[in-house]
Amino acid sequence: MRLRVKAAAAFPVAGADWRRKIVMGGATGLFLELLFVGLAYLASEEAAFGIAPIVVVLNFPVLGYVLKVYRGTLHWEMGALPDWIDWPALLRAGLIGFGILAAYGMLPLLLLLVGLGLLVRGGILLFLGMVLMVLGVLAGLITLFFFPMALARYLMQGRLEAAFHLGRVWDSINGVLTEYLAAYLLSVASYVLGSMAAAIPYVGPMVWPFLWFYLFLVQAHLFGEICSKAS
Repeated sequence: MRLRVKAAAAFPVAGADWRRKIVMGGATGLFLELLFVGLAYLASEEAAFGIAPIVVVLNFPVLGYVLKVYRGTLHWEMGALPDWIDWPALLRAGLIGFGILAAYGMLPLLLLLVGLGLLVRGGILLFLGMVLMVLGVLAGLITLFFFPMALARYLMQGRLEAAFHLGRVWDSINGVLTEYLAAYLLSVASYVLGSMAAAIPYVGPMVWPFLWFYLFLVQAHLFGEICSKAS
């Protein structure tokens, strides 16, 4: 597993012209952040730098690009970063990937939003709001545990419904459970540390799109090799 992680960490910086490819992916995220900050300022006269990093999840071309890497790794056809070509296809793939992610994250997000609403009201609802937010975080960790394999099943079979057969998704995970769990925990830890970097005032939001893109590529390569061995 250690060798697999090292190979995944080195994958985004291997091959020809990797710097330009990383910069292009990060630059699109940075553009979205700046657009968000500008629109937030026009709407409320506040720049909202602190929450700008969350908009990278709406970077559909980058999501499509990472899915291209994921699919290639699943089929053992991806030795280095692909070229940035056919942006409409990347956009479509990113929208589908985001849709699958949204479906898996719907319940945790609902719990968090309701909990936050109760938390703001205070009073006797404060405790219930805290409980719902904790349940939302736990639900997110549980449901998103299935997401990489669900995505792998969709990419390998080419059928959207394959991502939502939870019994079969679990059977596939169970076949590679040790490595899959290790990769998942490592991914969660890396994003927690990355989000701490993103929280650094002014500098963090500027660096985060590039760091997020790199981490996403590492995760795609790591899970791609693991999930390719699942039944």
